[in-house]
Amino acid sequence: MGGAIFGNVSQGAYALATKSILMRSGLVRGVSTRVHADERAEILRTAICDDELIQAIGRGRGVNRTSANPLEVHVLADVALPLVHDRLSSWNDEEPNVMQRMLLAGVATNSPTAAAVLHPQLFPSVECAKKQFQREVFQGQIPIRDTYREMSLKSARYRRPGRGRGWQRCWCGKLRVAGGQRRDADHDLGRRRHDHGSWR
Repeated sequence: MGGAIFGNVSQGAYALATKSILMRSGLVRGVSTRVHADERAEILRTAICDDELIQAIGRGRGVNRTSANPLEVHVLADVALPLVHDRLSSWNDEEPNVMQRMLLAGVATNSPTAAAVLHPQLFPSVECAKKQFQREVFQGQIPIRDTYREMSLKSARYRRPGRGRGWQRCWCGKLRVAGGQRRDADHDLGRRRHDHGSWR
């Protein structure tokens, strides 16, 4: 592309660089982003990446909003845009944990065995679920309090059929409880048995 537009082939490669962004507080923060060593290639990268993000943000028509209904924009990328930012974070801080991933899929549980039944797309096997729980659950506690701010959770206790099984706990979004989520969870937990177990 550089050769077609500028008449010569771009030299160099992409590398990490620290760029400045302006926070609403007036502070200037640094963000690590990728830039091209060749000035002409960097012009193209900016047009394709940064400028198109700004165009996408503009489609929200923030100019038509008021303080009563402001446009909230989340940019999930390592870019430094010429905009005023309210918050700067990293993927390590925002990546959903095992509990949040289950909640986003509908219902969460503190049982690895039940988690593998409810969420085969997240846990291919019971052993996989156990390992993820061990990695992300600290001191035997499920990080249920660290859920997304939009989530209002309801909890219930259940016991799967079979001798020696104890009571487990599950959580799901408040709106989902009002619908068929509990019945869906009941069905999934007991779909391989005639008795679907007990709920409290």
